[in-house]
Amino acid sequence: MENEIKQCPCGSGKLYTECCEPFHKGELAPNALLLMRSRYAAYALNLPDYIINTTHPASPQYSHDVSSWAKKISSFSKHSAFKKLEVLDFKEQGDLATVTFVAHLSQKDQDATFTEKSYFDKVKGRWLYRIGQLAEGHVPTLITQGQIKILPLAYYGDPILRKKADPILEISDEIKKLIDEMIETMDGCDGIGLAAPQVHHSIQLFIIREPSEDENGEIAWGDVKVFINPVLSSFSEEKWSLSEGCLSIPSIHFDVERPKELTVEYTNLEGNRVQERCSMMKARVIMHEYDHLQGVLFIDHLSATEREKMEPFLKRLHHRIHDGTEL
Repeated sequence: MENEIKQCPCGSGKLYTECCEPFHKGELAPNALLLMRSRYAAYALNLPDYIINTTHPASPQYSHDVSSWAKKISSFSKHSAFKKLEVLDFKEQGDLATVTFVAHLSQKDQDATFTEKSYFDKVKGRWLYRIGQLAEGHVPTLITQGQIKILPLAYYGDPILRKKADPILEISDEIKKLIDEMIETMDGCDGIGLAAPQVHHSIQLFIIREPSEDENGEIAWGDVKVFINPVLSSFSEEKWSLSEGCLSIPSIHFDVERPKELTVEYTNLEGNRVQERCSMMKARVIMHEYDHLQGVLFIDHLSATEREKMEPFLKRLHHRIHDGTEL
């Protein structure tokens, strides 16, 4: 490969042997920008193992079926012509970083250029790709304005997810700042709801994207709604089942039965106490996030048989994230 490749595909202008090849051979990228460049080069050179080894174990892209995952990456590489990498923005803050870039490429002679804002975490001294927000074409509006607001998530096995959250006594500037960061984190992780314990704050606070259903039954996710010190009551006897997932338990989904309707009383961001009757999807999302404030996870609603089926996946997830056994 050294004889065939001269200039590095990442667009640095350097020779491949002096640029991304050392990373592909095991050297750790010193920052998220260089990791992103080396991942782009790995896609261009059809090196799926490098993509797999530099993906965060809690990433929604992570798959325990490594063979199948590698084939998908390889197929993408083989059917894409990588033309240019354009870096728009890079921000690093502690163990978190964002890189916004435009990948100029084509597939079957058709333009397939996309813009991505990638999120990276440093885990045990290694920068790893966690997730990305994508848009077709050249979209500079994905650039993060100001400092990084995304927060590190608490994952399955973290004790804070099993702790009952404390009430909020005052809507302080710190709480408002936390809410802004939670919104950025939720959207950056492509979530529809997020509770404070999921970002290592054991307080009674969660946010959701307001759902609405069109005439075809499609759900659209609208404005952010903030729930402070919520209380749920008056659950309907009628229940319904739907597949649920959780940002703190990535890559696992299961059907959960919940009441169709409920009443929620909460304090809004303006400090007013509000009561609402909610149904269907909104009620489900509220119940899911409220559970986090009680130290309850969606998997706790499964039957003993269903939980037994899921246990091997949960153990594998725990080992990946907390022990690094598959890193």
